[in-house]
Amino acid sequence: MVKSIAVIIVGSLVGTAVGQAAVWGQCGGTGWTGPTTCASGSTCVYSNEWYSQCIPGTQTTAVVTASKTTTKSTTTATATKTTAAGTAAPSAASFILAGDSTVTNDKGWGGAFCSVVSSVTCTNFAHSGTTTVTFKSLGDWSKLITAVKAAPKPCYVLIQFGHNDQKVLSQSEFQTNLQNMGNEIKGISGAVPVFVTSLSRRGFSSGKVSDSLEAWMVYTRNAANAIGVKYIELLQTSIGYLNGIGETAAHKMDYESGDSTHLNSCGADVFARMVGDLLVRKPVVAQGSIKMDSTKTGKIDAKQAIC
Repeated sequence: MVKSIAVIIVGSLVGTAVGQAAVWGQCGGTGWTGPTTCASGSTCVYSNEWYSQCIPGTQTTAVVTASKTTTKSTTTATATKTTAAGTAAPSAASFILAGDSTVTNDKGWGGAFCSVVSSVTCTNFAHSGTTTVTFKSLGDWSKLITAVKAAPKPCYVLIQFGHNDQKVLSQSEFQTNLQNMGNEIKGISGAVPVFVTSLSRRGFSSGKVSDSLEAWMVYTRNAANAIGVKYIELLQTSIGYLNGIGETAAHKMDYESGDSTHLNSCGADVFARMVGDLLVRKPVVAQGSIKMDSTKTGKIDAKQAIC
């Protein structure tokens, strides 16, 4: 029985190749149904049972083993993947952030996020008041592109806009701008664009979050799907959490009294953890790229107030 189950697990880990994953793309993991072989010049490197990634280097033979006991459905899986030099590929990644004030170091979740990543570098270019248009016209985007090219790879570029765009742009313009940003990042070897739907505001009506960003969330998803990149659902996840903890607890994360858009330090920590967990769970990044905090994650999942 154990042997037959092990065979099933190995099959789910290895899978049947459907095309090839691009360099730095996902190539394996429990439940993964996409490509399990990599583009020429890269190797499928095991990170954890949920995630393997195509890392540049000569293709080598993988040894994958799996076992499962019948007690409490506990599953373990191990694998050995090496690069051409025979050394394990690093699971850490570089992160670069783009966004408006809700992503900045002083009023958003960006600075706190950089403290929860196990990265070579984490740089935040978020700029208060910007849109997908002004982030470029003010020069922030060109600085970001220079940093992405120089950053250790893989480099994940998290892009969150919408709060200010909804005031001045049509939704189709917003989607086109996001797609152009994503495609430019995709054109840099080893860079991975990741769209982030907007952080919810903390206005309430009849005991529930009242927010006007849902349509912009849809266009963020559309942009990601149109150019074949991943996104994480921060808006709906943050709304669910805020509804769970209630209005009084939600306002304890306000930047200052009356400001239900921006975050104080405790609020920044909460939503930075949420972003990190979403990136791992999708999965977008290897689990080793994010420092785990099971206590805080557990409270967020249970919709318990932290601040």
